[in-house]
Amino acid sequence: MTLSVVGAALLIIGLTGAYVAARVREGVPAPGWFPDPSSHSAQRRWWDSRAWTARVEPGEQPAVRGRRFHGRFWGRSWVASLVGAVVVLVVGSAVYTATDAIHVMGVASLVGMALVCWAFYRFVNRQLALDDVIGPLEVLAVVVGTSGAVLLVAANVNSWIIDGPGIQTASALVGLVEEGTKLIVPLALFVLGRYRDPRAGIAVGLASGFGFAITETVQYAYQTASATGPNFCGTGTVDSSSATVVQEQVFRIFTVSPLHWLWTGIAVAIAWRLWHLHGRRGTLGAVGGILLVMVVHSLNDSSITSTCDNPTATSLLALLRWVLLVVMYLTFRAWARKSTPPQLVGQVSRGWDPKHLPSDRSHG
Repeated sequence: MTLSVVGAALLIIGLTGAYVAARVREGVPAPGWFPDPSSHSAQRRWWDSRAWTARVEPGEQPAVRGRRFHGRFWGRSWVASLVGAVVVLVVGSAVYTATDAIHVMGVASLVGMALVCWAFYRFVNRQLALDDVIGPLEVLAVVVGTSGAVLLVAANVNSWIIDGPGIQTASALVGLVEEGTKLIVPLALFVLGRYRDPRAGIAVGLASGFGFAITETVQYAYQTASATGPNFCGTGTVDSSSATVVQEQVFRIFTVSPLHWLWTGIAVAIAWRLWHLHGRRGTLGAVGGILLVMVVHSLNDSSITSTCDNPTATSLLALLRWVLLVVMYLTFRAWARKSTPPQLVGQVSRGWDPKHLPSDRSHG
């Protein structure tokens, strides 16, 4: 059975599972007027059960805000998962280095990456109460579906471009190919009328990014260990030693892979909110957000091939990738926090209180 067949099966199973498992949720909390979380003045804003709208009216008191790194920022569930990921990677790396058994590193990469993904999901859940709008089984189904899409679509398209036009062209188009692959399941579910709540959309977007990150990370464990011939830049021989495999896997799990779910999370947070509030009129902004993410993704990957003959620039880009990770998290947070539900305003850390919400003063 080829990987493409496995991919097709996983895509169908995951998409069908997410569709069937979806249940009708009325939105939490119910529609109503609440202190405006984006204003320092005493006004109220309308929550339509799924998102903050532009409707505001005079209120009696301003919204209560949280403090930075306070309230729901810290949580046992996500911290424990992150610690678990570190333990798995340390043990797996040690065993792999001692035995050179690549399956050990493959399993460690799978479990470690999954735990890092779960840690981030539980962190975001504490800020947005995702459990109110989508369940863990549905999240898992999306992860499985996107894993299948990676094997069926992204892997084949990227290989075709590399074998044809070449690696530079592949790097330039990687954002279109990989972000497009990650959006297959979320967009299909949206078209089918599932998970249209902006918070549910964010959860689905993150889950899709998780599926991509987990699948790609495991693939790289095997590819790096079995690589031969010239290196990526063609300036030397590939180093496939166990130490290099461990180093690259750990770096990927904590820097490169998180970008995958942050990029998809940003695109979905923008699109789902605009479509919910503005319907078809929000499509231009939604598509613009998706294209922006694709461009940033491609620029990130293209930068690698552009500095092959400059070790200093390569080292600088490695450092800048950490900066990019922080910027992408802040961008994701800026859009996701627009959907922080009323019951959590003032309880989440200040960075997750909704800000920059639209204003259209009205009464009733």
